[in-house]
Amino acid sequence: MFERILVPLDGSPRAEVILPLIARVLQREDSEILLLRVVDIPAAIGRVSLAEIRKQEREEAQKYVHDVARRFSGTGAKVHGRVAEGAPAEAILQTAETEGATLIAMSTHGRTGLARWTLGSVAEKVARASNIPLLLVRSFRRSSKGDLEPIVPQEFPFRRMLFAVDGSETSMAALGPAVKFAQLYGSDLLVLHVETPYVPPTPVLPGMDVVFPHMVPSATPSTEDEVTAKAAHRFEQAGLKATRLTTVGEPASEILDLSVNRAIDLIALGTHGRSGLARWALGSIAERVLRSGEVPILLVRASR
Repeated sequence: MFERILVPLDGSPRAEVILPLIARVLQREDSEILLLRVVDIPAAIGRVSLAEIRKQEREEAQKYVHDVARRFSGTGAKVHGRVAEGAPAEAILQTAETEGATLIAMSTHGRTGLARWTLGSVAEKVARASNIPLLLVRSFRRSSKGDLEPIVPQEFPFRRMLFAVDGSETSMAALGPAVKFAQLYGSDLLVLHVETPYVPPTPVLPGMDVVFPHMVPSATPSTEDEVTAKAAHRFEQAGLKATRLTTVGEPASEILDLSVNRAIDLIALGTHGRSGLARWALGSIAERVLRSGEVPILLVRASR
């Protein structure tokens, strides 16, 4: 998973926040880092050629990735720079494929919980279509006063990881990468299963309004559930501490709430193995966590 890591950068300090945060990953002896800067300028606008501007932008991009790579020259990390042209998401995905990347790690620039990231469409397209694990880290965090502030560029410990599972092979897709990530950081695991039972519709008599099904609120969380057993056993086999928890409610909300209440440092999710830019089968769950989560997220698509 950590052999060849692709790190897309957009030239901003916020994008570079990902580098010190995952310093332990980047400095592994067997890891090779590919810094990618994408130049997205059309060849022309109407009859006006932009060839000279594209050339200048490419030269600046090459200098930029070279300068960033040079900062790591004294750390022992093997770092290389790449420049690609085209739409950012497509260029990131194409580079990951042609370079044989085993992990894509990128930061996002979102300032508010429910709003899209500034990098929004790029991050979401990469998340939906990437065939390799994707680590997304927001460059802002919530302060003790409740405001959002820029993350201080320093190594992040990733002490506590939440692994969400629903009993499907799709949700188990992130198990292998989650194990490797947790082993590297010595993380404790919370294996979470959120049940979503529904009450049958209330019979409707003539003249009555339709009453739709609704979810049963959580009563007593459980630590004994076969759905969480397999993942927890795998983590324990790897020498990791795993706690099991089953709750009842809306999955995305439970994942997001627990990530705050349990001081989670990383959420690991498996997504459906669909092609192209199609949405996940987890759809609203994964996208809500992706857009609203305030902690780093490790996404892994299931094999098709």
